[in-house]
Amino acid sequence: MPTIACIGSIQIRIYYDDRGVPHFHAISPDFDFKIAIADFSVISGNGHLRGRDLAAIRDWGQRHQDVLALNWRLAPDGMPLTDIED
Repeated sequence: MPTIACIGSIQIRIYYDDRGVPHFHAISPDFDFKIAIADFSVISGNGHLRGRDLAAIRDWGQRHQDVLALNWRLAPDGMPLTDIED
């Protein structure tokens, strides 16, 4: 479960064994949500995701959508994922 980026205290992860709709996990002490790579909609989650945190995740995701999609394609084969630096 590599952390590929951080947005403040929010860790962004893509898990090697995830399946289904291409997505990433946004995790903080307050929440753990799955976010779709295609449109950055919330797929599922636990905890309290504040509006400003969701806005920051979506803004970050739009800027890095290509690398997120690439990482999603690499993960099932156990390939190293690309860290995303802002």
